[in-house]
Amino acid sequence: MAQSNGAIAQGFQADSGNGEIVAGALVSVKSDNPQAVQLATTDSADRLIGIVDPNPLVVISADNKQAEVVLNGATNALVTDINGTVNAGDKIAISPIAGVGMKAASDGQIVGTAQANMDTSKSQTQTVTDSKGGQHTVHVGFVPLQIGVSYYQAQSTSAVPSFIQGLANNIAGRQVSLIRIALCGVLLLASFIGIGVLIYGSVRSAMISLGRNPLASTDIRKSLYQVGAIVLGILGVTLVAGYIILIV
Repeated sequence: MAQSNGAIAQGFQADSGNGEIVAGALVSVKSDNPQAVQLATTDSADRLIGIVDPNPLVVISADNKQAEVVLNGATNALVTDINGTVNAGDKIAISPIAGVGMKAASDGQIVGTAQANMDTSKSQTQTVTDSKGGQHTVHVGFVPLQIGVSYYQAQSTSAVPSFIQGLANNIAGRQVSLIRIALCGVLLLASFIGIGVLIYGSVRSAMISLGRNPLASTDIRKSLYQVGAIVLGILGVTLVAGYIILIV
């Protein structure tokens, strides 16, 4: 049985449309009712919110609620070895079994990080059918989990530096493809080159003009102010265009 570890939970209405909500289940909020949760599936990964714990330390807004969900903290979670045995430190994503997590091996939403190894000797077995119709026997059991819903970037699939991918994902609020990141990078590079050329040319011309006619300093200063305004305008347009590329 899953037991809490000083976890703080929030009360939600329970929807059994994807199956009965039990202790340790991964749940997602319903798309048409943010006050209700149901067993998480791969189709509802973007709405993953936490893990059900019937005995949390504190429950927030639990009046007339049927499911107590740990949003942040530590609790036990149902996991399976469909994607390999879960070990301490593994990131836990939604498995093909509704409400059950598995070791994350690719980019996607995760619910948290395993704090111990999965003990398959104390797990139940279940038969699942893959997309090709093949049947596999897997283990389902509990592991302690540190809850932290976030987007996981698998190291093996990273085609760009992780901090750049993470920044792009945070800006867009979702996973951003390599092509969009590349387009945004080219746009920024071209803009910076153009701005650099413009500033260099303007400063050089100003210095030459000032050397030839020191009395023209006021007009030269105004010209540089105008160049500065143009540079800010170019930079603003570039940033807006880059943002549109990432989010569209």
